[in-house]
Amino acid sequence: MKRFNFILFSLVVLNLLVGGNAFAKDKEGEILTLDEIVVTASKYEEKLSEAAVSVEVIDEEEIKQKNAHNVADLLRNMAGINFTDYGGPAGQKTIRVRGADTEQVLILIDGQPMNSSQNGSVDLSQFSIEQIERIEVLRGPASALYGANALGGVINIITKSGSQTAETSMKVGYGSFNTQDYKLIHQGESDKLGYNISIAKKKSDGHRENSELDQENIFAKFNYELNKYSDLLFSLQYTDSAKGSPGPISSTTPNAQQDDEDMNINLQWNQQTENSDSKIALYYNDHQNIYDNPDKWGYDGPSEHNTERLTLDFNQIKYYDAHTLSYGGEVVENRIDSTENGEHNDLSKAIFIQDEWRLIDDLKLTLGSRYDNHESFGGETSSRIGAVYTINSKLNLHVSVGEAYRTPTYNDLYWPADDYTEGNPDLEPETALAYETGLRYLDNNFKGEVNLFTRDVNDLINWAPGNDGIYRPSNINTAKVSGLELILTKYLTDNLAADFNYTYLDARDKKTDQRLDYRNYHSLNLGLNYSGKKISGSLNGQLVAGRTEELPSYFVVDAKLNKKIKENLELSLGINNLFDRKYQVNKGYPMLERNYMLTVGKKF
Repeated sequence: MKRFNFILFSLVVLNLLVGGNAFAKDKEGEILTLDEIVVTASKYEEKLSEAAVSVEVIDEEEIKQKNAHNVADLLRNMAGINFTDYGGPAGQKTIRVRGADTEQVLILIDGQPMNSSQNGSVDLSQFSIEQIERIEVLRGPASALYGANALGGVINIITKSGSQTAETSMKVGYGSFNTQDYKLIHQGESDKLGYNISIAKKKSDGHRENSELDQENIFAKFNYELNKYSDLLFSLQYTDSAKGSPGPISSTTPNAQQDDEDMNINLQWNQQTENSDSKIALYYNDHQNIYDNPDKWGYDGPSEHNTERLTLDFNQIKYYDAHTLSYGGEVVENRIDSTENGEHNDLSKAIFIQDEWRLIDDLKLTLGSRYDNHESFGGETSSRIGAVYTINSKLNLHVSVGEAYRTPTYNDLYWPADDYTEGNPDLEPETALAYETGLRYLDNNFKGEVNLFTRDVNDLINWAPGNDGIYRPSNINTAKVSGLELILTKYLTDNLAADFNYTYLDARDKKTDQRLDYRNYHSLNLGLNYSGKKISGSLNGQLVAGRTEELPSYFVVDAKLNKKIKENLELSLGINNLFDRKYQVNKGYPMLERNYMLTVGKKF
């Protein structure tokens, strides 16, 4: 029955993908192009068809259609993406891109880096989707522009600004495991000031013992127009989360609790003229974490960690007839005060330059390099060269070669020694060299992309037991990651689209030829998305096979239906794990059984 459901679902979607001749149209009936504008590939606006790397976009309409409660839910069905997922509303969810670990993937919100300096990761279950305008996913190394942490890719989350008409909206949701979700949003514009403010509250009893969640979130964003060419942006994000930490089913921690408090401040000055763009930004990140497990052997109190980061960032873009020149730099200070890691701080500085050169009408070349200087690890140069050749108006070929690197985290360096683990203060940064080539086809009702990629990582930081049985990180490993991505989107009618993507991934330790943990051979995603005047929704299926850790394959289907009851009143029903499969993404952490969420939304 399990295989039957998968085969039937696959045949329906694939039949829709290859059939039909409808065109995608907007509300006025004008034919739309699937060639979108992206900013992540080069730090300035360019057409998707002219990007020298693989970039994919989730826009506001897709976000509304998907059965998603957080950023992790939005991204999990994309090509080249898989997650570390500890299950349930409270379980941490961190991303991998093309086999790159979460600390090798840079997460940005409105340009602000969010990765923790303590462990390099970002819990994407913390971020509500209500304030997101679009997400751009850059697959592949981007250290030539973004520096450390961009070894495997970049996730750029772009939030909504104020609306021209003042509007207040409220959403109330209730679902399985006594999950309650409340959101209040107010946005508008007053003279030269745009504003967007939201307050959110989420509670859940969880699907396991000691997996409850109690979370509050505040988001505020203000845009002020200084003059015709320049504006100021200020945003604040605050999250306070208290949750149970149940541990793996083989060794549960029924009394462990974790509290996280995050505050992120983003201040930007932006200027756009006919021939140049400028940006100066100041970012502040503060994260406090308390983990308390009174049942731990040798318990001597909770673990407390406080990390801070202050970043000054500058970017300048010059537009010429055949060239687009961009350059800039940043200064970053990190601090940690931890009962486990101790007190440390470090300063890093960077400069970068990139030139996009249109050699002929159909050929564009991109050359870029960045130099990072870290006071603990010295200097590192990361370069990238890419090219895009337009074969015809619908088809183009992109090729790129790029270097990347990642510095060790505070956990890697300073985790205290005990009978089981210890850090390694002598670690060196990871470095990588990656190659990618792909074909991208963009038509009025069809989008297709196929990518081949390979990445060699040197001085890979790997936690493993030594001869004494103690787990510690070292640079002894090198790894090779190779794969293929196939991405298809077909508009069947004005309102209905079908999606298909498949990723093959082979990630190995070059020394032992052993596969790297949690890098699946096969990931396949299928989807149907409908968007009408009064009804919208989605049906998405995911197959994961060829797994490590002796974990079985799984196929999971999620569904969502939105119904506009009145002009300002909407009802939505989401059902996850429609066929009630029992599976684990991370070994020892069972995922949710079939579950639902019913939400009522009202605008004023």
